[in-house]
Amino acid sequence: MQRVLPETTLEKNMMCMGAVFIEENHLLDDLYEIIGSDLVEGQELAEDVKEQVLDEVGEYFFRLDMNWGDEIKADCIEILQDFWGVKSREDAIRNLEDIRQQGHRVKFNVLRGLVPADGSLSAQNLEKFKQVFSFDFSEDKPAQMSDEDYQKLAMWIQRTLKFLGEPGILAWDAARFVHLVRLCFTAGYLDDNEAWSQILKMAPVADGKFSNWMEFSQSFLIGRTFWSGSEDPLVKKICERLLGHPASPWNFYPLA
Repeated sequence: MQRVLPETTLEKNMMCMGAVFIEENHLLDDLYEIIGSDLVEGQELAEDVKEQVLDEVGEYFFRLDMNWGDEIKADCIEILQDFWGVKSREDAIRNLEDIRQQGHRVKFNVLRGLVPADGSLSAQNLEKFKQVFSFDFSEDKPAQMSDEDYQKLAMWIQRTLKFLGEPGILAWDAARFVHLVRLCFTAGYLDDNEAWSQILKMAPVADGKFSNWMEFSQSFLIGRTFWSGSEDPLVKKICERLLGHPASPWNFYPLA
């Protein structure tokens, strides 16, 4: 029998990092209908009740198969092929290793190192900035950006620095990693042992790097905006729900 639920606190903390993608399906209210009567603000749960509550939280947010399994296998295969270029186990492991080793955070960190305090780029730094930003674009798909666009990006990166700690946009990479593991497991490219092994490989990179979930969510949102080129108010709303909803897994598994 495959193991689809985490067993250790470390595994659970890592699965919490992928909660934003799970809450895209608006599960918190459904979960609250099950456990809400046990949650009283300012009152600790009895041990037996707490165990039941955490089991339900895990069923909703921690399962490798996202609680759908074979029902969404075909969808996962399509998503992996169209958005990740993953068509095999080898592709899956290669993509996961790329996120673990560099993801989007390495480029972001190099770019922010080129941006002066006022956010403006000299002609020399502008060329370096452009080279770093476009280094992984293929020749047939160059970055369609003007010098003005690059200057705006530099100013935006400078403005984000006050919201980011040392980890930068690591939360975005960590969340993507966990979600990609789930997709690859559900698609059949990874078995459960391989999936948990991958999760634990990412743990030294991400676990213990954030003081709280607010810091994590800011890192995630800035990372997502860096990737997409624009803010998404719906994703911001999901993070706000996870930070404030009484049934959120982030309430039960604090980072600090």
